[in-house]
Parts: sequence; C-alpha cells; structure tokens
Amino acid sequence: MENKWTIGEIADLFNISSDTLRYYEKAGLLQAERDVRNGYRYYSYDDLVVLMDILTFRSLEISVKDIRPMLQNMDVTAIKNSLRQNQQLLDKKIATLIRQSQQLKKITAHYDCCEQEYGRFSIVPAPTFKCKFLSPQAEDLLQIIRQYNQPENNWMNVIRYTLLLPGNTLLQCPGLDTALLGISLDDQALASFSTTAQQEFSRPLTGDCLYTALSTDYSAAPNNTLLEAFAWLKAQGRSFCGPLVGRYLASTHKDGLDYYEVWLGLNPA
Repeated sequence: MENKWTIGEIADLFNISSDTLRYYEKAGLLQAERDVRNGYRYYSYDDLVVLMDILTFRSLEISVKDIRPMLQNMDVTAIKNSLRQNQQLLDKKIATLIRQSQQLKKITAHYDCCEQEYGRFSIVPAPTFKCKFLSPQAEDLLQIIRQYNQPENNWMNVIRYTLLLPGNTLLQCPGLDTALLGISLDDQALASFSTTAQQEFSRPLTGDCLYTALSTDYSAAPNNTLLEAFAWLKAQGRSFCGPLVGRYLASTHKDGLDYYEVWLGLNPA
C-alpha cells in the first residue's frame, strides 16, 4: 500500500500513543482509512499534515473542542482570530504566573529572614517604609483589610502587617501583647494610593536602629529575644529610646508563633 502508514508507525513517528490517535479519530479530528480485509487503520500523507497541525495546536494547550472547527469549518482569518484569542488567554496566564512567582520569592525571603536574622543583632539605619497604626484590637485589623483589600491595591502583595510599641511601654514590659496594630507600605506601593490615603502614613523611626527577628505568641511574658537585645545593646554602649516597629514575616501554626523582623529606635551614639 503506497504512501500509507499504520497506526503503530504514526504513533512511533510522532512519539505519541495509539490511544491518542484513536481519541483524535473519535473526536472527529482525524479520519483514518480502514482496510476492510483486516480492519487496520492506515494514514495517508494528507492525514500526516492534519495530525501535525493537531499536535501543534495541542502543544499550545488549545482544546480538542476548539481544534475541531479550526480543521473543519474555518478559513485563514477565522483560524487566526481563534489563535489570537488563545494567545490573549495565555498572556493572562503568564501574567498570573509571573505575579505568583514574584509573591513566592517574597514569601520565601521572609522565611529566610526568620532563619538568618532570628536572635541576631545589628545596628542599621531606620527603614524607609511608612506605617499606619490603629489600636490593639482585632477588629481594627479587619477594618484595615476592608479598606485596602481592593484589586487595584494588590493587597496581599504589597501591604505588610505591622506592630508598634512605644519605648516607655517596652521598658515596662518587653513583650508584644499590647502592641498597636497597623500596616506598612514601601514608597513604590504607597505611590499607587490616593494623596489623601498617602497622608495617613508616616515613618515611625529615624536615625539608628537595632535590627533583629523574633517570634511571639503575644503573651504578657517578656520576650526573650528582646531581653537579649537589650543586653547586647548595653554591651555595645548603646541604648534605645523606641519605638519598636515589627513587620510580620511568617507563622508556625503548630506552636502558635508569629515571626517579625523588628527595628528598635536608638539614642544617638
């Protein structure tokens, strides 16, 4: 039989299964010639050309349902328009994947910070992000979410849950149970907010700060990492004036701990 190939030969040629070819035939994409003597399927050169188009479209994740009219009913313009629609869908998926990848990198960096900076002390310049604080009430956090959880604000990607403790409060009890709740934004993220909204945010720290990472269960007991920080500062001949600003990093739910990177405002050297 001249210029005819069996289903097994075609499957080997294109590195696909015979079942896949049978599926394309059942879906109306291919129509193999049957030998009435033995029932075998045979594919012509024209069938090979059609199959190459099918495999190309499937490699682009175009559904079998959408491929059928492209092969049977559409002219060049209609096929082009169908491909363009799929391109637009793919572009949206790519944009979503890029955002997810960027967010994963940010979150992973937070966990890295938990590991690398926990209980490690250094003196750094005050951070440049700006904050907005309310009060130590859970309802206030919900209010913040309601206010800023808008699609155009990209809430989960740019807004960081933030705590603040005045220096005098921290001296009386070095824990986080009475911290003010709030959020913080980097300048680039804050620029996307209205002028009125931007004016609600300010920088809580200036000058030198002690920087570290710690964990808390928000109990009234003194935080061991803060106690170690005070001792470390004393050994460095430095003292703090406050406030403490903490930015949320991560949680370990098995032990009920939240992790923060914190900055402690220092008196001038």
